[in-house]
Amino acid sequence: MKLQEGVHLHFIDGEKFTTNQILVRFAAPMNQKTVAGRVLLSNLLDIANQEYPSSYQFYQRLAELYGAHFSVSVSKKGRVHSIDIKITYIKSSYLPEKLDLTIPLLDFLHACLFKPLIKKEAFEKEFFDIEKKNLLNYLDTEVEDHFYHADVELSSLFFEDESLKIPRIGKRYLVEKETAETVYKTLQDMIHLDRIDFFFSGEFDQEEVINRLKAFRFSYRNPKLEWTYKQDFSNVVREKMERKEVGQSILELAYHLQSIYRDVNYIPLVVLNGLFGSFAHSKLFVNVREQEGLAYTIGSQLNIFSGLLKVYAGIDKDKRKRTMRQISKQLLDIKRGHFTDEELELTKKMLLHSATLSQDKQGQLIEQAYNKVIFGEEQLELEEWMEAVKRVSREDIIRASKFVRLQAVYFMEGVEL
Repeated sequence: MKLQEGVHLHFIDGEKFTTNQILVRFAAPMNQKTVAGRVLLSNLLDIANQEYPSSYQFYQRLAELYGAHFSVSVSKKGRVHSIDIKITYIKSSYLPEKLDLTIPLLDFLHACLFKPLIKKEAFEKEFFDIEKKNLLNYLDTEVEDHFYHADVELSSLFFEDESLKIPRIGKRYLVEKETAETVYKTLQDMIHLDRIDFFFSGEFDQEEVINRLKAFRFSYRNPKLEWTYKQDFSNVVREKMERKEVGQSILELAYHLQSIYRDVNYIPLVVLNGLFGSFAHSKLFVNVREQEGLAYTIGSQLNIFSGLLKVYAGIDKDKRKRTMRQISKQLLDIKRGHFTDEELELTKKMLLHSATLSQDKQGQLIEQAYNKVIFGEEQLELEEWMEAVKRVSREDIIRASKFVRLQAVYFMEGVEL
């Protein structure tokens, strides 16, 4: 139901779970000018507020609510940057006197959003400075994660849209610009301008929930959100090489996809990715890693929302050219239909098994419901998706593979420590 224009409420059956889960998703256009402020804000929201002005008091209150779990995270889908607030707690049927924690936790959420720890029009400075320093230290740690650094560099090479070159957690130079005042404004923008979706998975008194959320008094908003992104293919392959003091070199390849989410080639591309590099029986793992011994680790990831298929490999620096040739050969074999019926069926079986397991995860059910909300009738129900996977033929994969073309190459050459 619609609580306000741009603010939506959804109830999901979760009878089989022992917990209730509330997810509040704030969605806004991905923008390098706002991403750092939103990441900082996500860190500030789950540590203190005016009602619980220290982290001890904050988490003590959650402990009083039978160990309810409260977390805030950020994510990116297409050209959309999201802040998720997730609350997980025990159902009333499992508590003494069937105590229902829903309204106390919505009160707690209200305090986090509408009673932040501020002075005038800014977050309390000492509180803000600590969290800003923590985020900067975290980003420095992430840069030392060499596969993370490779991912960031590959995205910068691949994407033409500047906002998509920025990781979902921002970059150091962007975080450094933020102040207690700018991040407080970010909170106000999030509350008043973002699309907001409330998901309640489990067992609830729906009328009671609706009445409590109406008291949040959200205002009208109508953000323009692009959940999928597609750019034109360039005949020029963009390349970058760096040398770093690491023992293992990293090779990453970005392939351009003509397709985006839910077009005719979407399901065949999901199967193609499984056949190519996302399972232990895939061509990259079996042929490049096991048979040729070229990689310590290797695999592929499909980001259909952004039109990207990524291959990553940890290798010795002198094996770069051989590894690239072998990766190209495995994709070419798929394009030519050089894969067995057994490989295809095993890939489908693995995908169907993963989809079945996802039904036992509350968070996955909420994510499926969210996709249904934003994509409407284009979003397949689980049973429809599974049937579509079963129907994928050799010809479907060959057709879809023709639009998988190399667009960017990043290589981190390890040098002696």
